[in-house]
Amino acid sequence: MIHITYSGNPLDRRAVLRPNEAELRAIFKGGAARIVPVWNMKHAFTATPRAQVLSISMLAAKVNLDTLEPVFLGFSDDVPWFALSLPGADTPPDFGEPAEYRALNEVVTLLPGTEASILAYARAMVIWHDTHRYCGKCGATAKPAEGGHARVCTNDACNHRTFPRTDPAVITLIENGARTHCLLGRQARWPAGMYSVIAGFVEPGESLEETVIRETFEETGVRVTDVRYLASQPWPFPSSIMLGFRARAVSDAISRTDDELEDARWFTRNDLRSFGKPGPYEALRLPNPFSIARFLVNTWLDEG
Repeated sequence: MIHITYSGNPLDRRAVLRPNEAELRAIFKGGAARIVPVWNMKHAFTATPRAQVLSISMLAAKVNLDTLEPVFLGFSDDVPWFALSLPGADTPPDFGEPAEYRALNEVVTLLPGTEASILAYARAMVIWHDTHRYCGKCGATAKPAEGGHARVCTNDACNHRTFPRTDPAVITLIENGARTHCLLGRQARWPAGMYSVIAGFVEPGESLEETVIRETFEETGVRVTDVRYLASQPWPFPSSIMLGFRARAVSDAISRTDDELEDARWFTRNDLRSFGKPGPYEALRLPNPFSIARFLVNTWLDEG
């Protein structure tokens, strides 16, 4: 099995427990729970760094447990895990142990893979709750249900129920017909010099393969065929799943038809290997090593 950062979550999600609110509350307060705090979309890390995980006793010393809305994540062996959104004050709460709140992508390459996947799961759930506090149908307040895996409208005349959403996005390495070049582009807001593969969100009524074809043409003017799925990556920034593909170009001319990219070019494997080294590509860089974009590029590089 291919391992990509943020995948490989070790938790048994135990969805069968979610409807039983009383049992989940008892599990949360029972003393064995491990609680992942999320403050201002950041996680607490020790100096190692390792993720700081709270116990119920640490929480109880600082807050009223009955006011909390924990999200049940699942079990690791017999240990229950929960995510908890902390109030967005100017300073993070102090639970008595040294910790620094940092963005997950800042430290992910230093974390064990299973730890990174749990933090990504917790982050995604907290973000969903933060952006779905009101009913999308009537506008009334929505309350958490099913262990935090649903929200229910408090308006009895509506009672609309909604569930966590993940936005699917395709991300594609496109090679030319001879398989000697790949197509990379860059957005103006990216770090200086970074080029990456072509990506875009799936639209309603569209297959994944159709999205690859449409997004590639819209962003670069290149027509593609032979669209093949390779792998996926959870990407809770804020709430996506990146679906990795490879496709073959049937045209080479680049003509950007929208404002998504500020540049797009064809590169050989030797070009990519010279990124960041003295020479014509010294100022260029590849995507972050923990991204599926880099996985797609590395897979292509390994073939020649």
